[in-house]
Amino acid sequence: MDEKFKQGFDGESIVRQLLKDCKHQYGQIDLISYDKVSKKLFMYEIKHQQRFKAPPFDGHGLPPYQFNFRLKIARLTGMIPFLIIIEPEIDLKGEQNMFYQNMFTLESLGEDKKFTTEGDKKRLVFRIDTFLQHKIKSIKNK
Repeated sequence: MDEKFKQGFDGESIVRQLLKDCKHQYGQIDLISYDKVSKKLFMYEIKHQQRFKAPPFDGHGLPPYQFNFRLKIARLTGMIPFLIIIEPEIDLKGEQNMFYQNMFTLESLGEDKKFTTEGDKKRLVFRIDTFLQHKIKSIKNK
């Protein structure tokens, strides 16, 4: 690990512990952007993961606490929250599937389009057809 990267990670770990000691809820947003035209802020939770396979349906998701915390931040700040998933498989054209959706849209889905897995590491999974899809050129091929 690069020494400056490790030093930065160590500093973040210290602050996370301080926040935990103060009983703060904390999390790390992957990206934030500002659209100069619409004058709106966007927040992105980005996952690079395999597709969840049926049953009950194919889909993508994230831990429920991450989803709920991003929605809380979005409501408090007015940011527009997006979940973006990039599947690791690269097709013959050198492209990957990217799925994305506004998290408020995902929140409003009926129970037939989302579910929470069982076990210690729960995941909130949304049906694959509830996402918008885009093909992207793989950075591994550049």
